[in-house]
Amino acid sequence: MSSYSKEIGDMRYWTKPEEQLLKEMAEQGRSIEEICSQLHRSAEALRLKAKRMGIVISERQKEVSSTTTPLEPIKPAENLISVEEAAKMALGCIQRLNEKGLTALEMKRIRLIISALKGYIILYSTYVERIGEVEERIKELNKVVLSQLEDRLKKAQSDEERKLWQERLKEFTEKTAEEKPYTVWKRRMIIGRR
Repeated sequence: MSSYSKEIGDMRYWTKPEEQLLKEMAEQGRSIEEICSQLHRSAEALRLKAKRMGIVISERQKEVSSTTTPLEPIKPAENLISVEEAAKMALGCIQRLNEKGLTALEMKRIRLIISALKGYIILYSTYVERIGEVEERIKELNKVVLSQLEDRLKKAQSDEERKLWQERLKEFTEKTAEEKPYTVWKRRMIIGRR
């Protein structure tokens, strides 16, 4: 029998030089394919031996170009989609995964889309939540400023000073009344409600 055999019954013992070479190549970050080729062993045999020896082997594979044309630059989307829309897209992907006849590449792409949608939903939800927190803090600060303006108005000693603080108080209340809360985004966050 040759030193490298693909037969199922081939279970050669590892020699010390082979173990040393395995260790060195793994430390160099060589891929499992390179080590298999050098040691004339299967990928599974290498993984098992490396595990027993406490060695980590790089599982990276050679990058294969799937297209001959370069990828166009990705343009930002015009509008954000709601959490409800993202959830519906994810559900559509899951339903598609349950269909028969999908190729491995199609399944991989669909799973990638699902993963991206999950990330989008988390980011979007966190974004909306933080905007809501900022709005609450602004409301609290506005109350403090309003209180200070009212105090200044009460403590004004001359008519001219009183008039100045009344104008500032009026300006401030008009400005804060014009501010629109972030409720549009909050409404879109609630799945199933419009």
